[in-house]
Amino acid sequence: MQQGLKSSIPFGGLVRFWLLPPVGSWNAKSFMPNQRFSLIPSFGDGGRFALPPLQSICFALALFVPLAGAFAQEAYRSPREGEPELPVRAEKPNRSPSELKKLPLEALVDVEITSASRRPEKLFETASAADVVTSEDIERAGVTNIPDALRLATEMEVAQLDGHSWAISTRGFDISTANKMQVLMDGRTLYTPLFSGVFWDVQQTFLPDLEQIEIIRGPGATLWGANAVNGVINIRTKSADETQGLLLYAGGGYELDGFGGIRYGGQVGQDTFYRVYVMHQSQDGLPIEGDDMEDNRRITQGGFRIDSKLNPEDTLTFQGDFYSGNFEQLNAGDINVDGENALGRWTRQLDKDSSLMVQAYYDRTYRLIAGVFEEERNTFDLEMQHQFRYGDHYIVYGGDYRFSHDNIGNLGPTLAFLPATDTQHLLSGYIQDEWHLVPDKFYLTAGSKFEYNSFSGFEIQPTGRFTWLITPTQTLWGAISRAVRTPTRVDQNLVAPNPAFGTPFLVANPDFQSETLVAYELGYRIKATSTLSFDIAGYYNDYDNLRSIEPLPDGTITIQNKLVGQSYGGSLAVKWGVTNWWRLDGSVSLLHVDIDKTNGGQDISNGNGEANDPSASFIIHSAMDLPWNLRFDSFLRYVDDLPHPATPAYLTADLRLAWAPRKNLEFAIVGRNLFDQTHPEFRTTPLAREVERSVFATVKWSY
Repeated sequence: MQQGLKSSIPFGGLVRFWLLPPVGSWNAKSFMPNQRFSLIPSFGDGGRFALPPLQSICFALALFVPLAGAFAQEAYRSPREGEPELPVRAEKPNRSPSELKKLPLEALVDVEITSASRRPEKLFETASAADVVTSEDIERAGVTNIPDALRLATEMEVAQLDGHSWAISTRGFDISTANKMQVLMDGRTLYTPLFSGVFWDVQQTFLPDLEQIEIIRGPGATLWGANAVNGVINIRTKSADETQGLLLYAGGGYELDGFGGIRYGGQVGQDTFYRVYVMHQSQDGLPIEGDDMEDNRRITQGGFRIDSKLNPEDTLTFQGDFYSGNFEQLNAGDINVDGENALGRWTRQLDKDSSLMVQAYYDRTYRLIAGVFEEERNTFDLEMQHQFRYGDHYIVYGGDYRFSHDNIGNLGPTLAFLPATDTQHLLSGYIQDEWHLVPDKFYLTAGSKFEYNSFSGFEIQPTGRFTWLITPTQTLWGAISRAVRTPTRVDQNLVAPNPAFGTPFLVANPDFQSETLVAYELGYRIKATSTLSFDIAGYYNDYDNLRSIEPLPDGTITIQNKLVGQSYGGSLAVKWGVTNWWRLDGSVSLLHVDIDKTNGGQDISNGNGEANDPSASFIIHSAMDLPWNLRFDSFLRYVDDLPHPATPAYLTADLRLAWAPRKNLEFAIVGRNLFDQTHPEFRTTPLAREVERSVFATVKWSY
């Protein structure tokens, strides 16, 4: 029995019941194979990867450089006397004055972020490995969802599993149920206490209204709490006063049936602005390797936002969303989802360096997989934060209380959560002090999160950081941090099969404890010239109490904490303004992960169930602003092979050509995954699905 279990698929797939419900019969002795394996045999790797990396780079240069030369003279010829100079591209209406697309390259690395220290600070001076994906980046990439937007960031691992699911992480430990990232949207936490991950299929927003995605690579638990272990993703939308007027966008084409949305923004009185939107997406799913059977996705979403300046010191924000959709599956009923959320936030600016914020939100989610699993979750969260300056100290502190209640329907024989209903409480406080020991030169940062949760009790998550501004164009930073990934319903309450149908083979373990990380980081940034910048970051991560699946003397198995791990790696990001109309940027990332059993540990997956990561990846982006109001963007992406289960490396390209005949109208043609007709990105079972080449057109009109 144990031998059969050792050859089974990693734990990440075991709990993917919401993605791939079981097919066929079930019995206790064959639980692991039948629960995770399906009817389609595994697919071989031969003939998949057509272009070696060196040839691909040559291909990219052959693509970019001739286009650059062809347009160079025409794009930036000297205007005739008395003739107005041709604009680089049509300006879009209703843009914020701080819109990133209007900034020179030198200013892009000085853009402000809030995720690293919970207050605005320059990206160039941040004591964290940070990256920003702007609204301009997202538009120029032609992406239609948030997971694909995250591919643009440095060191992000993004792999599509099927028509509606993604594995997303940074700095390793990417599995189908990745659980070491804290993800927020406009201050609302998106990860679920069900498995400490994110249901990415329902995380969407009206993309033209997205301001930027801030990504912190490395622990952020001191300020953002448990599960900010490997990083933090903070998705921020624009204020309502930046989205005034009517905007329509739509698109469709090969492998993308159609998508579209409408947003209207208006004003009430002198200082109150609002917007409302509705959007729909209908997308072909991914085919199974060697077959054309797809799992199509349909989802509709709407929402609103109100921003009101009550007086010069007080700002009030109120926003909310709703969604409903269904996702097809092979030999099973559709997955049905719906949900709503509402958030209110009051901010008072006490003085130049001091502010007070109080925020509350309610979030309801529902997910049904007929005959397998049903969950309704209601979450309420209340948060307070105060930041101020005391001499050379910039201090931020705050507290948070979260109430989350779930009601789970154990609908079939496959598995069950016991108890079927549960309430989780989270109470936390944090404080952090950034001491400008040598003003404008050397900063020390220290702080900690103090947290109580219903699963593991009390947790402490401290950090110590330094920032050295060597020169106005050079920054050196370092950090040592501790973070935890707290237990979840999967870790402590999952049994299989459902006891109502048979004796459980996987038994619950209410004593599962938090996974822990101690991380060591070092980074360096330099503006080599006014048009060229580099960002280098390295890390060493030491993990303890990692999740394992342990055999018990009675022949059953249970989830315990008998794995340890280490990972190390680094990244290099480059931005280069080749000319006033041509920009290149890109990044390369390297990663190594080791996972071992503790003394006495017998993990049946031999440590392979918690991480399936590429050892190397890169992305190169060429952005050209051409004459005749044309914009041309090219992306070259490479991801190395994955070991467990084996998934071949892939190299692919994305292209977008946009034309704006008027300031308020734009047409675009987008091609994605162009090098292969199909390729898998992340195998979880032999029932693996492949990402397809897609070509589609888009139109955007504003008034």
